[in-house]
Amino acid sequence: MTNTMRQIKNLAKLELCNLYGINVFRFTKQQGKKRKYACLFVLWCLLLAMMAFYLGNLSYGLIVLGLEEVVPAYLLMISSTMIFVFGMLKAGSMIFRREGYDVLCALPLPKGVIAVARLFRMYVENGLLTLAVLLPGIAVYAWNARKGVGAAFYVIIVLDIFAAPLIPMSAAVLVGALVTGISSRMRHKSLAASGLSVLMVFAILYGTSRMAALEGNLDAEMLRDLSAMVTGMLEKVYPPAVWLGIAAVRGDLWMGLFGLFVSVAVFAAVSAGVVLCFANICEHLSGSFATHRYQLGELKAGSVAAALIRREFRRYFSSSVYVTNTVIGPVMGCIFAGTVFVMGADAVEQLLPAGLNTEMLIPFVLAGAFCMMTTTAVSVSMEGKNWWLVKSLPLSVKQVLDAKIGMNLLLILPFYAVSEVLLMFALKPDGRELLWLALVPLVMIVFSCVYGITVNLHFPVLQWENEVSVVKQSASSMLGGLGGFVAAILCALGAVKAGSAYSDLYNGGICAGIVILTAGLYWSNNRFDLCGKIG
Repeated sequence: MTNTMRQIKNLAKLELCNLYGINVFRFTKQQGKKRKYACLFVLWCLLLAMMAFYLGNLSYGLIVLGLEEVVPAYLLMISSTMIFVFGMLKAGSMIFRREGYDVLCALPLPKGVIAVARLFRMYVENGLLTLAVLLPGIAVYAWNARKGVGAAFYVIIVLDIFAAPLIPMSAAVLVGALVTGISSRMRHKSLAASGLSVLMVFAILYGTSRMAALEGNLDAEMLRDLSAMVTGMLEKVYPPAVWLGIAAVRGDLWMGLFGLFVSVAVFAAVSAGVVLCFANICEHLSGSFATHRYQLGELKAGSVAAALIRREFRRYFSSSVYVTNTVIGPVMGCIFAGTVFVMGADAVEQLLPAGLNTEMLIPFVLAGAFCMMTTTAVSVSMEGKNWWLVKSLPLSVKQVLDAKIGMNLLLILPFYAVSEVLLMFALKPDGRELLWLALVPLVMIVFSCVYGITVNLHFPVLQWENEVSVVKQSASSMLGGLGGFVAAILCALGAVKAGSAYSDLYNGGICAGIVILTAGLYWSNNRFDLCGKIG
């Protein structure tokens, strides 16, 4: 037992030593890389400050409404939801990742030790997220209720911080293990895992919409006791958050310990299941199917651009994390267009505030969905240790980058075409409206692809342990992947300010400005020194 604990401790240290790139920042001799990490640190601090401001105001608003009793439970619900949603998409790739598995398997240690160390890393990351969510809101609550808060409150809050990540993380790990375990026995593992993950995401979205429908059935009697109503709703969605939150508010140490015990028990059960199936799933993931006898047939020559785009698609579909995180936006765009088609334009317009119409907002909303996490934002980083192959090929910078942009555009094109057809039938636009309905999303999609490449060229991550750190945790995925989405939202707000009378002038100006900006970024990208500045 002592030897096993020592092995877990050593592997956990290895997992945590470069968390968020800390080790690279400490020991790198490249001043340029240090400056980039320093800029990223400042950016993360700004984002944390914004989140703290929002959560503090949320807590204060609940207190003003007389809902101070539900503040801890509400904050625990927010942190648990974030841990589950983000963790579900990366749990399988993080725990069962193949990088380094062959080396660790050769060492004289049980396979379960590797799984426990990786679970511990996930717990530390989720614990930091819980701290970032809970501390600002709890600080506001404690200040406003300082006369009625005793020492037991702070003790239970500390227990809550340790307990809060366990159940949502267990659920995320369970989903990730099931998706990875099922897909590992299929021939096309990455595609199967991607499809199952996307289905899970939309199942969550459907469940959320059903909860929103239940909220719409509130009557006057329920509104008289708003605190009890909110507590009841939270209890329906996630009871442990209510247990831990109420225990803190009431200073009930036994209830807090009960919540901690339940959380630890659930996490231990899920962890035991992961440890038991860890080796089996990893071996199946590393295996390959060879069910055909391959014979050399006729050789065909093709263009360089087509070959490079095929290469990009093969790399794309080989990673379930890559596919899952980049295909959800286009799928949501199709779902949005389908919703408008089913409900009808008049019903959608009635949901908007007075003075707004679908003609003004729908092109930008559709563009925002398609610009959410483009593949180009991490396409250079996904080359990883194989980047030297790209640099050694007799290709120009333009050819390499055009293939990455072309692959992203070809991926989005079917979703874009389906969405446009559905919206045309739903809105029945005239020629002018049809022009902006098609042109605005198209221009913004092209911009987001080019902008994603620009960001990834300046913030590449080629030395990565697993694909999750590139697709979900890198600076380029955050800045490049959300850049087009943020631009679409800002343009939508501008369209609201411009009004219907100036919609044509505004849309034309926006399209012209984005085209000019895209051309400038494209020209700059094609003159980037791929060999000298990356790798």
